[in-house]
Amino acid sequence: MKANMKKWIAMSLVLVLALASVTACGKKDEGGSTATDSNTNAGTGESGNKKVLDDLGGIEVTVGDWYTSEDVDTSTDYLKATEKFRKENESKYNYKLTRANKYSYADMQELYVNGTMSNSPACDIFVLYQEKVSQPMMKGLMYNLATVDTLDFTESKWNTLVNDLMSVGGGQYGMSAESEPRGGLFFNKRLFEEAGIDPDEPYDLQKSGKWTWSKLEEYCKKLTKDTDNDGKTDQYAMASFSKYYLPMCAATNNAGFIGKDKDGKYVNTMGTDEFLYAMNWGVSLIEDGYIMPKPDGAAWDWYKAAFRDAEVAMQTAEVYEISSFKDMDDEWGFVMFPYNEKNPDAGMKTIPNDNIFVVPSCFDAEKVEKICQAFDLYTEPTPGFEEEDAWKEPYYNQFKDPRALEETLTMMHDVNNQSISYQPMISDIDYGDFCYGVYARATTPKKKIEELSSKWDAKIADMNKKYASFTSK
Repeated sequence: MKANMKKWIAMSLVLVLALASVTACGKKDEGGSTATDSNTNAGTGESGNKKVLDDLGGIEVTVGDWYTSEDVDTSTDYLKATEKFRKENESKYNYKLTRANKYSYADMQELYVNGTMSNSPACDIFVLYQEKVSQPMMKGLMYNLATVDTLDFTESKWNTLVNDLMSVGGGQYGMSAESEPRGGLFFNKRLFEEAGIDPDEPYDLQKSGKWTWSKLEEYCKKLTKDTDNDGKTDQYAMASFSKYYLPMCAATNNAGFIGKDKDGKYVNTMGTDEFLYAMNWGVSLIEDGYIMPKPDGAAWDWYKAAFRDAEVAMQTAEVYEISSFKDMDDEWGFVMFPYNEKNPDAGMKTIPNDNIFVVPSCFDAEKVEKICQAFDLYTEPTPGFEEEDAWKEPYYNQFKDPRALEETLTMMHDVNNQSISYQPMISDIDYGDFCYGVYARATTPKKKIEELSSKWDAKIADMNKKYASFTSK
């Protein structure tokens, strides 16, 4: 499933340079680079506290992932300027950096662990999916980036939620300068119009802060239809993947599955009143017949075709799924998931699941400083362009509706509208443990919470012990 879900990102990560190759682990670089303390961020002129190496000694750095395209897109002024800026930095500081598709989603964790343990990793920096970072980190296989002088994580370019997720016991073991818009609500404009709903209304409500659960329920009533009067529903309001839909219900009622307490320990938060209320509300839309049930014998991702083929008017999904709608005849819009207006602490939220960039722990400190400076330069904002130009660039060709990009995705990019999930940091716990049975109405939210709580509590307690042991080393 997840091997396919990132394919479209190959199209969006068009800022990549196709350059050089990989450096063997554990070997010191030659070239006599000189380390100098500097109050200037290389290539930008901005003040900072990073150490800048004047010469990286010709090091070749490979950043590996499972989705980068081989082609370098220079179709816009921004992309041309970015490529030029990166090449200038490579020449100035004597290094090369390659961003490349080096492994599959299924193989990433095994390749990282085996390569690091054998002192022969395939890449200098690995991109790992969030669910793949916890176990290698616990094994001590990720370099503590908090000790790297050529990085300054107080800079605005770094993803603060990734910093939070990967900060354990004063160390930091992962980073990202990327932030990908995630879960929201797609809607079919034609079906909205036929139901008497102005397709601009969801955007207007979102903009005014009045896009609420109650309004969504109104839409569901209008969009669920028995068109031939045979007593059977012919058009449903919505079809979604349970692991997208129910977590969004929780987030927009200021709730979640796994949280952190004031001491930094992970805690099971399914027992809160807000969580149970959100789950009961989400299930109520299923019980009321607004949400299309899975057809007998259908594949797990049947809901994508249901929206594409206009069998349903809405779908809770993540942004990357726009690739599933490329052959869709109807125009579609995209807004954030609405919030529970009865909860004063709730609000429209998305749940980030950004990929993590990590450095194998087998490298020596001198080499890591060079690798990280090269990556720091690679992620520097392109001079002459606003920071927002960088993250918006990949989506211009994906979203035909300008309001989706300029309003919805812009809101999603704001950290205030993001609900962090700590679930990936707990091994053997998955949203599906809860969502599959509840969404299928095989059990109730309350019964599932009772069933899972002791199991999850034990797993969380075990992980807290491991993290405590890890940080005390």
